[in-house]
Amino acid sequence: MLKYLFGHRSSYLNNETIDKVQSLCRTIENKIDQNILHQQISQLFNCLLNCQSNKSPRMILQEQMNFSLNKSLSQTHAQGIFIDYGEITKAGQLVAIYPGTIYRRHIDPLLLPSIRNTFLLSRKDDLIIDGRDRGLSRSIYLSCHARYPLYDRTWLSNDIFLHKNPLTLGHYINHFPFNGLPNVTYYEFDFYFDDNDYDLYRFVPNVRYADIDNEEKGMPSTVLISLRPIKQGEELFSCYLNVIQQEKRS
Repeated sequence: MLKYLFGHRSSYLNNETIDKVQSLCRTIENKIDQNILHQQISQLFNCLLNCQSNKSPRMILQEQMNFSLNKSLSQTHAQGIFIDYGEITKAGQLVAIYPGTIYRRHIDPLLLPSIRNTFLLSRKDDLIIDGRDRGLSRSIYLSCHARYPLYDRTWLSNDIFLHKNPLTLGHYINHFPFNGLPNVTYYEFDFYFDDNDYDLYRFVPNVRYADIDNEEKGMPSTVLISLRPIKQGEELFSCYLNVIQQEKRS
C-alpha cells in the first residue's frame, strides 16, 4: 500500500525508521483473518441497515465496536482523525475505511484528477483509490455514483454526522510525525456480499470509474487496521510509505 506523497521525503524517514514501521505493519497484517474481518463489517452494516430507532450511525458504531471517530485539529496538518469515544482495545482491529473512486492504473484516465491530489492511495493490484472529497474528484465520484447509485456517497459531506457509514474517514488520517509511530495501517480489502446481503453495499463508500467484466464481483477497497490499542483522544496516524520501500528492495 502506498499513499502518494508530494515533495521530498521527510528527513526523519531514514531506513531504520522505515524498517521498524514496516516490520510492525507486517506483523499485524499477517495475523488478520479475512473471514473474521468480513463478519465484523457485515455485522456493523446489518445493524446500520436494520436500525429501527432514532440512533445515529455513530451511536450504532459506539454500541457495536465501542469507539467512534471525529475530525479535529491535527498535530501535523489542519485536520486529522481522532478517537472521540471509547477506545481501540487491541491490535488488528478495524478502525476506518478509505473511500473514493477506484481507478485501474494505466487504463483509466487519472491524469487530471491526480493534479495536486494528495488523497491517492495505491493498492498492490494496480488499483488506485482517489479519496479527495472536493473539486474534480468529487464530481467524478458523483458521476460514477449516478451509474451505480447503490453505493454510499454521504462520505462526501463535510458534516460527519450525515455519513451513513461512520467509518468512512480513512482519507483524512495523516502520516505519522517525527516524534512517533503509526497506530494504524492500510489493509487491502474487497467488499463482497451475496444476494441475501446485497443491500449492505449501500454502506460501501467506493465506486469504480469504469465498468468491469461480469466475472469480477464485489468492490475493491482499503480499510485501516489498528497496530496497537488506541485510547480516547488519540489521533490516528498511518505510514504513507509502507509498501513502496519494500517493493524497491525486492
